[in-house]
Amino acid sequence: MSQGQAPMRELAQRAFAGEFNDAGYTFRESDDDRAPVYALLPTGAKANRVFVVGTLTETDDVGSDDEYWQGRIVGPTGTFFTYAGQYQPEAAAMLREVDPPVFVALVGKPRTYETDDGDTNVSLRPEHLTVVDADTRNRWVTETAKRTLERLKRFDDDTNEYAAMAREEYDTDPDQYRQTVIQALEELTDDAETAPTSQDQTGDATPTTAEDASGSATEVSADEDSTSQSGGDIGDFDTTDLNS
Repeated sequence: MSQGQAPMRELAQRAFAGEFNDAGYTFRESDDDRAPVYALLPTGAKANRVFVVGTLTETDDVGSDDEYWQGRIVGPTGTFFTYAGQYQPEAAAMLREVDPPVFVALVGKPRTYETDDGDTNVSLRPEHLTVVDADTRNRWVTETAKRTLERLKRFDDDTNEYAAMAREEYDTDPDQYRQTVIQALEELTDDAETAPTSQDQTGDATPTTAEDASGSATEVSADEDSTSQSGGDIGDFDTTDLNS
């Protein structure tokens, strides 16, 4: 890296909430205090950044002295939680001003904390948070299904160090995440009939047209793990992979 050049950001992984919320183990790959912290996905991949799309159903200021906003983002297999405060001013402003329910796209860093009961909760600290449309949500579901199956295909590869780490750290059957994929795809069509559209979105922080929303989604996911906004609808998904 040349002097003065900014370090490259980690590519964002895609994961359904059903898998992400199980990713309670975090690690660094060096002893450097500035080394990135990774969450270990149970399907065998490291994640310093995660890209999710879902329905923002609820926002709440959970701060005591200063504003600290919590957002609940619901997908077909569960709920992502995101938190934004003074160090994420744009995301905090959006959570303050937006009028749920709306579709949102989020790129964020995984964060874990242990509860008083000894459980580990997983959330996302937002880097980018924007309102999107239903088509963007549907593309995210189909592409995330593909990515999850790709990780599962590599899970038993002896050279996959992160799968080996997942087998050591998690007491879970990876096949349950294949069922997560099936659940997401089965619910996709039903959700599309009832979930909010861009016409439901209000507030200065939200795009007012599908064109605006699609543009925002492109900006959010531009540095995601590929240019993968492919798979425009569920018909593009090869369901034979589910039995592999």
